[in-house]
Amino acid sequence: TDTCFMSVIELSVKKHHREMDYNYFEFENLPTEIIFKILDYVPYKDLSIISMVSRTFYLLATDPLLWKSYEVCYPTEPEKLISILNLNRFRKLEALDLDLNQGRTDVKMSSQQTCDIFASLENIELNFLSIRYFDLTSVSSSHLSRVLNNIKSVYFVDAVQNQISDEQVVQIIEDIPKHRNMESFQVRGFDFSKVESKSLSKAINSLTLFNSYDCDFSPGQLEAIFEEMAVKTNLKSLSFFNKDLQKISPITISKAFNNLEKLLVGHGKLSAEQMFCIFKEMSQKTNLTNIRFLFEDSFPFLLTSIPSHVISNGLSCLQSATLPYLKLSSTQIKDILEGVAADRSNLEHLDLGDNIVPDVSLEVLEKVYFKLRSTYHSKIRDDIRDMLCKNEDLMFEQAMLKAELKGVRSKTAKLLTKNKQLQSLLMFSDPSKVNADTGRISGRVRVKILKKSKFSSSYRFSVKSRIVKRSNERVKVKVLSKSHVCEL
Repeated sequence: TDTCFMSVIELSVKKHHREMDYNYFEFENLPTEIIFKILDYVPYKDLSIISMVSRTFYLLATDPLLWKSYEVCYPTEPEKLISILNLNRFRKLEALDLDLNQGRTDVKMSSQQTCDIFASLENIELNFLSIRYFDLTSVSSSHLSRVLNNIKSVYFVDAVQNQISDEQVVQIIEDIPKHRNMESFQVRGFDFSKVESKSLSKAINSLTLFNSYDCDFSPGQLEAIFEEMAVKTNLKSLSFFNKDLQKISPITISKAFNNLEKLLVGHGKLSAEQMFCIFKEMSQKTNLTNIRFLFEDSFPFLLTSIPSHVISNGLSCLQSATLPYLKLSSTQIKDILEGVAADRSNLEHLDLGDNIVPDVSLEVLEKVYFKLRSTYHSKIRDDIRDMLCKNEDLMFEQAMLKAELKGVRSKTAKLLTKNKQLQSLLMFSDPSKVNADTGRISGRVRVKILKKSKFSSSYRFSVKSRIVKRSNERVKVKVLSKSHVCEL
């Protein structure tokens, strides 16, 4: 009996193990897409733990697609960063911020470590790379250019903090149109003056986005860049902070800017003639959807000499316009608002800074307010909202006064009909004489409304109290005729 009982237990245990093994292998045999979908919700720390379960789970949990959004935590020692970048799971890493110091000066990196980091980046399919606090001079020009030109978006946070040689800059710029992989190039504090004008122009116009902050260009380079941009360019977005734009031909810069989709100009200034050509071209034919002119105005003002209809028609072609520091006349602002209110306008965001909203019809203000999106902060939209609120308050006060006047007239009519002396006058007088008297009476009725002062304590109490009280108004009516005097 005991032997039989033990046999039954052994059989049940073996069956239980078979069921466990069956369930285990059933999960592993799920389609790869489903497993990835499940593991995609697992944090990176837990993925590392899962990878230690078995070889199968290691291959699943370390798939590069699951680690493409991983962010390297700083501060990180150079050797640790190199070991991380060499892991196969980071082969499809999308974005990387190379900032070992994080503002610290105690972290030192050798030349060999810098070269090893960029050697690791060659095996990663990066879409975005930002570089800060790096001495790049130890990396060969060809190697650095090859790495950067395989990345879609490159951002040098500050060339002063990132040490880079003129030879490296020249090599990177010359290789941009050759590789045609880089789409976005954002640089701060670069010295482009050593690059050949034609090569620089070709490189910038082959990009889709170029942001330049306080970079050095020669006059010949700027002229070549904007001349090519005016004819044909692949550039969609340009942010330019430079002081030398006034030397460029107004016609050239107007055609170049209107071939873009997004434009930001700051720090530097444009001349009044350049601004006129830009808005004139914009009002006729443009690809622009977004402009931001963030430079200070000069005297005489840059926009006041431009016809108001030219500015209005130009801005109506855009989706967003930011001109916070440029002065406009009242006529110009009025035409701009009327243009925004029109059906043909595409403008959704408008920032005119401290320019004052002139007298415009209520209908135009309402259309402008509801057309401009509330997701963008705009002072002019806030001003229009305040004006509409004040108008609503005035309309409410007028309605209250009309209702009050209607009530007074109703009370007066009731008092006149109830007055016995007036009734006797109507009953016993000659009809023709009554008609004449009532005509004179209706023309000489005096109504006086007396209301308690708002400074009285009873008035203040009645305003604060929620209890409905009788009206504090009293009506005195005096009716005069040749034979009768009646006071109500």
